[in-house]
This record gives sequence, structure tokens and C-alpha cells, in this order.
Amino acid sequence: PDVWMRPRTKPDGFKYWSYILVYMDDILIVDHEPKVAMDYLASCYTLKPGSVKEPDTYLGAQVSKHYLSGAEDPDKPRWAMSSEKFVKQVVADVETELEKVDQCLPTCITTPLSQGYRPELDQSHELDAKRGQYYQSLIGVLRWICKLGRIDILVAVSMLSCYIVSPREGHLQQVFHLFAYPKHHKRSRMV
Repeated sequence: PDVWMRPRTKPDGFKYWSYILVYMDDILIVDHEPKVAMDYLASCYTLKPGSVKEPDTYLGAQVSKHYLSGAEDPDKPRWAMSSEKFVKQVVADVETELEKVDQCLPTCITTPLSQGYRPELDQSHELDAKRGQYYQSLIGVLRWICKLGRIDILVAVSMLSCYIVSPREGHLQQVFHLFAYPKHHKRSRMV
């Protein structure tokens, strides 16, 4: 119910699908005349002043135009999405929490999980209720990072998500490892 689409034709005859994407109070319109749809919505609803503009953020991701220099039509803008700001903020939040207990994120990270780590074989102590909830919240954040385009950590996040009901100390350490990975391996954007 949050994706509205209809076939459209540009003035030059190009046929395409027009989209309106709705998530809570965020709206993204993909159309050659998005102002027409936004004006209609503004006639029915109160919109936040200054919010009707080309997108720069959507659901925590930065959105921007991108030009492909080697393309057949290099002046044609493409849209790109990046999770870099969101990742930077949540990594800083995790580091702040770790500082409170005199810990820090691992360094020299080359892979999303520690080399050779197998979560199904982890026999470390189970986390208490409070740390278990913290683990669950961190997994939620990592899953959102995946949705914002960091598919390079998707398999590791999925593997650790399996232990959300009864996580162990080793699983939590791997979650910290996962937060360290995008800090050291930035991906610019998906176009």
C-alpha cells in the first residue's frame, strides 16, 4: 500500500512508470513532473515548510544526482543513494557506548566477520537480558544499514540475526566487528 505506480509518457514519447513511495511521513516521487503530484498532496495535507524539493535524504540515506562520465549520455543525471552519514552516526553511537565500559571497536578489519568465525559453533556465555536487548537493537540497526545499500555486510548480518533470541558474548563481539567494518571500508554510493 506504500508504493503507488502508474504508466506515464514523457512529452518526447518515452514511456515509463511513475512512482510515489510513502514511508511513514516521507514521500519520494519519481516522475518527470513531480511538482504536479506534490501540489495535489499539498492541497489535501499540510506539508512541512521547505520539505518539497529535490531529495537529499530519504529514510536515512543521502540521495543525490550522479553523472556517469563513460556513459553514452554523460550529461544525463542518474540518482544515487548512500548510507555513509547514517553509518558514520551509528558507528559513533556504538563507540560512545563502548567507551562507557572501557572498550572500543576492533581495528584492522578486512572482512565483515572475523576470519574463520562460525556463529553456530560459538560456545561463549549467553548474554544477560540487558545485553541481549542491546544485541537485538544493534542487529536492527545493522539490518537498516543493509536496506540503505550496504549489501556487503548482508550475509554476516543475516547469520548473526539467527541468534537474536539467545545471543552469546561471541555473537556480540562479532556485531562490534560488523560496526567496525563499514567504518574502515566506506562505500560511496549505489547509482
